[in-house]
Amino acid sequence: MKKVHLKSAIPIYIAAGIWLLAGLVFPKLLMNIPGFIVTILLSVAGYFVGSKAFPGRDITVEEKIDTGNAQLNADIAEGRQRLERLREANTAISHPGITANLNRMTKAGDQILKELGRDPKKASLVRRFMSYYLPTSEKLMEQYKLLMDAPIKGENIQSAMTRIESSMDVVGDAFEKCADNLFKDDEMDIDAEIQVMKTMLSGDSLIETATNSIRRAANQAAVPPQAAAQATAEAEEDPSERKITLTLGGK
Repeated sequence: MKKVHLKSAIPIYIAAGIWLLAGLVFPKLLMNIPGFIVTILLSVAGYFVGSKAFPGRDITVEEKIDTGNAQLNADIAEGRQRLERLREANTAISHPGITANLNRMTKAGDQILKELGRDPKKASLVRRFMSYYLPTSEKLMEQYKLLMDAPIKGENIQSAMTRIESSMDVVGDAFEKCADNLFKDDEMDIDAEIQVMKTMLSGDSLIETATNSIRRAANQAAVPPQAAAQATAEAEEDPSERKITLTLGGK
């Protein structure tokens, strides 16, 4: 789903109306250059004012998905239609629990269809969602609306409505779980990439590992402070400035 801004046509009508008015009421005005320029300026101003007063509106439209698989494209299109009918049911049903769960379900459904469009190979992971969970949920909501609109709600109708209401939490959880399952393999790939990166960073001495930290702590505990300071100074000394001293003899 994406948002598209539709501009209002009213500013164009205002600008055109100024030209029409000038031609009908002041026809001579358009016969000379100054009058013609004034009419242009007035129409531009009318269009600008109209654009501010009537800015248009934003609408949500479905993005066209082409997975390269005609059957999957048809399944996604059908899934979108079913989700739209669930949204319509959500508008018609006033039960707060059902409304909350339908919001969860349509949000998860949109995520599933979007991910299928991005990676068609994941279709096998949500086959049951597409073929059973989604159409059955739509059917349940249609039945609930029929029961809700019944003029006389006897014991059987009340019992059926209660069963549907109590099942919606489970259905909402199932929709969200189906959406989350699509990213299971991605999580494993991410973990593998992170582990490889950590190994490379450690090999290049760009991060501190637990082994290096323990070894450094042990070395610091074993080496006297003066020796450690001398070693640090020697390590920081420019190799070109170091002097080598050879001692000959026993003393």
